Amino acid sequence: MEFQTVKYAALCLTHNCNLRCRYCYAGDKIKNRMTYETACRALDFLHSQSGGECIITFFGGEPLLEFNLIKKIIKYSKAEYGEALAFRMSTNGTLLDKKKLEYLAANKIFFVLSIDGGKEQHDAVRHYADQRGSYDIITSKLADILAINPYTIAVSVIVPETVQYLAEGVKSLFEHGFRYVLQTLDYSAVWKKKDIAALKRQYKEMAGYYFEELKKGHKIYYSPFDERIKTWAQKPYGKGDLCDLANSQIAIAASGQIYPCVQFVGNDDEKQRDNGIGDVFTGFDKTRRAYYIEQNYMEKETCRECALNGRCATYCGCVNWRATGQLNQIPPIICEHERMLMPIVDRTASRLWKKNVELFRRKFYDKSFAISSYIEDCMISPGGTNAQNSQD
Repeated sequence: MEFQTVKYAALCLTHNCNLRCRYCYAGDKIKNRMTYETACRALDFLHSQSGGECIITFFGGEPLLEFNLIKKIIKYSKAEYGEALAFRMSTNGTLLDKKKLEYLAANKIFFVLSIDGGKEQHDAVRHYADQRGSYDIITSKLADILAINPYTIAVSVIVPETVQYLAEGVKSLFEHGFRYVLQTLDYSAVWKKKDIAALKRQYKEMAGYYFEELKKGHKIYYSPFDERIKTWAQKPYGKGDLCDLANSQIAIAASGQIYPCVQFVGNDDEKQRDNGIGDVFTGFDKTRRAYYIEQNYMEKETCRECALNGRCATYCGCVNWRATGQLNQIPPIICEHERMLMPIVDRTASRLWKKNVELFRRKFYDKSFAISSYIEDCMISPGGTNAQNSQD
């Protein structure tokens, strides 16, 4: 098999975390941490496997518990590889302060922030070990975060217990100043019919909000809608477009073990390493790597005759594996969710098209939109020069 170069890698600096989120897939909160030596070897490995360019995401646990290690890694990377390796981070935000934010901005380390909507929604699932919520701590930092990078991405998880707050929560994130909200279901949760019905009502409410915001010219990105409208306006996703586990995207555990995706890392113990595809010291296990790629690309029997094939979340082998234990076995909740959501999204897209909403047409049909939108934002606010592209 011919492998792709590695374009994206999650670097799991620690298994420890200061929160105890109910849906976390990152394993037990043990104090295993990556050593500086292993981190350097990981960077050497990624540089050699990427053709010289790779986006590395600091992951955990909570990576900011290892802030000193992050600084050492950045120093090593610049000394050895200049600007060839780019860095990102996934964080719960509780440990951020102005000093850290300034360092991250100065070193172009953009990050995604885990925040699940409004206070009641967020604190129900994202709390400390003593059950204290983390919402107030995070929101107290948002002004500083968004001042430094207005395009910081909010990542949110939908769970049955708080589904009734979805629309209210998403709106609150945009009102706080976020422009990007990435949201997904906890597919491993138990979803009852009443939960799906509640979710449908919330998506319908979001459809009205999304329509009005784009009509007003507000540049928002809401992944449950934007990802699916893209396939409505352009074309279905192809193999590897969104999930290319073990191939162009991998994860590296604190021990240096390599996994197909960050969702496979878990506790990185002997049992978990059965899912490994090598380590940064000896390289890839090509046989294991090929197995995961083949399984991920394999045509899924349940999708063959489906009208939504190529448009929905079944493309993600990581999600399938987490929910069913198999890369190509789709959990029923995914199919139920997509068949419920897609008509809502398609009707919204059709309305925006028929109303000739300028932002909608630019966003989904103008290939230069990312650049032109960013330039517009920079002209409005000098702070935009510190940010990433305004729309992907």
